[in-house]
Amino acid sequence: MKFDTKAFFSSSGSTAKIILATVVPYFLLAELLLYFELMPVIAQIFTPFTTLLNLPPEAALALASGVFLNLYAAIAFAAPLGLSVYDWTVLGLFLGVLHSIPVESAIMKKLGVGWIKSVSFRLVMAFVVLTPLLIIPAEILFENPGEVTNALYQTTSIMPTNFTDFLLQKIYESILLSIEIIILVSLVIFIVTLIKGLSLLQKFDHHLSAIMALITGVLIGITYGAGVLLKEAKYMSKQQVISVCYFLMVAHAIIEDTLLFVFFGADVFLLVSIRLFFATIVFFIISVYYKIGRT
Repeated sequence: MKFDTKAFFSSSGSTAKIILATVVPYFLLAELLLYFELMPVIAQIFTPFTTLLNLPPEAALALASGVFLNLYAAIAFAAPLGLSVYDWTVLGLFLGVLHSIPVESAIMKKLGVGWIKSVSFRLVMAFVVLTPLLIIPAEILFENPGEVTNALYQTTSIMPTNFTDFLLQKIYESILLSIEIIILVSLVIFIVTLIKGLSLLQKFDHHLSAIMALITGVLIGITYGAGVLLKEAKYMSKQQVISVCYFLMVAHAIIEDTLLFVFFGADVFLLVSIRLFFATIVFFIISVYYKIGRT
């Protein structure tokens, strides 16, 4: 086993910068909207959309920022809302499939899946993976679906008496939240770096390119795994590339994305099992389609 210390610290450092630059301003924006009672006004615009997902209207900004920016922005907007275990699980499932659309769609395009196809597919599948949560009573899936988790980021019971104190407290809370996420993500990067250093993976030949691309995408995602995905795609057939791409659009970054939401109370089993289940079905359908096409 060879552990790439330089790569670990480089990835952790660059990711920490992204987290700080994203979480702090968006967390403060969410708190300011709540403080000035503007969140309900904005939320009303998105009520039909959040109603479809069975989420409170205030979660709209978390959804929008997750879809168009990244999951760190979504977490920053959602953290002050006091969401329940059920809400965090729904949010985690939906955004687990549909997030960072501009960046990840560009990567999919390089792999051969056009913008319209990738965005449309991920939008549809984001709703599909929520089907079990929307049709099965929450009481069956969760022990206490309405429970609000008590993570360290939550506000104290003593409310500031003036705006300056409020702002200072929220800056402190945003930094604390950022540090917690940085520690969590750094742990994931450490595990991934260990996996990448395994001698077994160092010696694989390009006959296993599809498997390598699939494992990389599932573990570290489309964005962070773009280099490996693009490199191994050269040695894969069109069917393999398409199958891997569509699988990963449903289930990728299964470690980091999952832990980010589990940290706030989402159900880990549901987040992982539902996405992998539907991703496997998609993979199977594409395989059958190509087999029929050859006959």
